[in-house]
Amino acid sequence: MENIRTIRPVRNKIKPSARCGRNTAQPFKKRTTRHSGNGFLNHTFKPFWLFEGNITRAETEYFRSLENICKFYDLRLPDVSGLAFPQNIYQSWQVTNERIQAINKKLDCIILKDESHEAVLATISQYDTNRTLYYIPVKPLWKWVTNAQQQAVAEVVTAIFAYLYQVAELPMYSDYNTFLADQYRYVEDMINEEMYEDDAEENAYREEQLDELSTLQNSGIKLCRLMAEKSRVENIEDIVLNYANAEIRDNDLAILAIEFVQLFKAYPNRSIFDDIRPDLYYPEVTERIGADQYISFYWSGNDSVIETVMSMIDCSFQEMGITDEPVDVILFDNPVTATQESFGFESRFFPLVDRLCTFLNDYDH
Repeated sequence: MENIRTIRPVRNKIKPSARCGRNTAQPFKKRTTRHSGNGFLNHTFKPFWLFEGNITRAETEYFRSLENICKFYDLRLPDVSGLAFPQNIYQSWQVTNERIQAINKKLDCIILKDESHEAVLATISQYDTNRTLYYIPVKPLWKWVTNAQQQAVAEVVTAIFAYLYQVAELPMYSDYNTFLADQYRYVEDMINEEMYEDDAEENAYREEQLDELSTLQNSGIKLCRLMAEKSRVENIEDIVLNYANAEIRDNDLAILAIEFVQLFKAYPNRSIFDDIRPDLYYPEVTERIGADQYISFYWSGNDSVIETVMSMIDCSFQEMGITDEPVDVILFDNPVTATQESFGFESRFFPLVDRLCTFLNDYDH
């Protein structure tokens, strides 16, 4: 996965690579996703201590779900007959959570409340993104789009980008309100503030950086318009098959594009953010790395501003203790007879993005 910039707990400074390599950054602490004891109680179970709803309904729903979850995991029902509400719920939840984690450490048992439920047990698990920045370079596509001899490649890559932008909802750095748009603007402001100092050589380099920022912004806007065209997603299968059947083609790109089409057909309306649930893991923590901050289109891993951009991102992430990752939730309001597919979309999506970056990095120069 040398195409992706990865944040690891080592103290290496981020540096740009000629191939947008998998760079290391300074560490940021990531709190364990496992809940225990009072820590869980404070932010998830607290509403029960201030409960003002229908107690009978809450107990009925909760203990029905408790029976379902214990039956599914072949657990003995906790005996809390001598406890009153809400201690009976808290005590039985605590015992059940510990037993489930003894079976599978990646699972947490929580109590959920929503429009349909007053109190119901559920299990949740997080998809591990390995603290990786999934940044897709668009500079190669810009070169193909502006090269009359590369229109076939440009067409199929644009179709893939259109799917990622419109359906999977990956943010584009040229869209004003995105995380990476802010980073590029901050860099531009910094460069402008440092201009017109006495060092002529430094000023010449700053001029080069400003030219790069102007190019990436203008090119990004034009590419974004192409990626936003509905017809590219509607016709993605035809576009990809035409390229795959062409006499002259890149086989790696053709195979990759076909797999993106297969993913789209399997999950035609699925956004990568659908299962991001910051309300389920430490919801009281506001300083957290959002999914839109580590999954995005960006300009290039090989330009005059990327080192500064990545250093700013690195410093920002060090202050955040939580990363929002996809969450799988299984409700036990009704009996569960078989385990449902967990992270079927994510387990295909992230490796495909990885391979897409690998392909693009060879042309990101």
